[in-house]
Amino acid sequence: MNDVNEFWARVREAGGFDIEHLIDTKPESCLVGFREFDKKYDCNPHIVLFAKMGIHKYNMIQGTNLQLSSVEKYNYRPSRVYTSYYITLVAKHPDASWDSRLTFQTRVVDEGFDIKKLYCGIAAPKPATQGNLLQGQNLEPEAVDEFYKGRLPEWPVSEKVFNEKKRFYLVKKAELREHDWIRLYMELAFLLSRSRRPKNPKLSKLVIVMVAVETKEDNVEPSSERLKANNANFYIKYKYHSSKAWPPKVRSADRIAI
Repeated sequence: MNDVNEFWARVREAGGFDIEHLIDTKPESCLVGFREFDKKYDCNPHIVLFAKMGIHKYNMIQGTNLQLSSVEKYNYRPSRVYTSYYITLVAKHPDASWDSRLTFQTRVVDEGFDIKKLYCGIAAPKPATQGNLLQGQNLEPEAVDEFYKGRLPEWPVSEKVFNEKKRFYLVKKAELREHDWIRLYMELAFLLSRSRRPKNPKLSKLVIVMVAVETKEDNVEPSSERLKANNANFYIKYKYHSSKAWPPKVRSADRIAI
């Protein structure tokens, strides 16, 4: 028991990250896994998406435009109801004229079975000294309004409701390119879904059909400002084109994510 307590104490001291030196000597009862990567493409798709999710949280709160360069390593702690992923990655400023790469760390919790819930509690550049990544940093967004808590809304019976401009905003195709994080969450919903998912899916075959944004506030002007809200419901309709032919020979079924 002393070995177990000592191991977890050292993990907490490291803030959950950079614990590979502890893996070889960890007690068998301590459920922790570790993996390191030489290239981004060696990494599991869902780990890449979790890394992007952490970067998006940081960008949204700090007003930056960091993008994923590569995933270096991650460790994970499974339990009966959730799994925590501690991911170390390299981020960069895409428009910088200098070498803008920096080491970045994020923690994502994958919770639930039939109904999945993802939570990103840590997202920040790696500190110079080992320890708590959140210490001294204001990374929490504004409080979540009661309107957005609880179960997600149902997909409307009639999609005509999305034309109600007092409540929804239909995202334009050009805006989907600008706000590429919308595709990120569609890909996460697709990978984590247990419904009609191919055995070896390719995310490049996903196509967004429609996106509607719902916020609590009425009559937002201009309506496109809903895209910038920290709290919002996104209704995403998309397709997975399994055929290589374009246009596809077989009509793909619509999929939805909220």
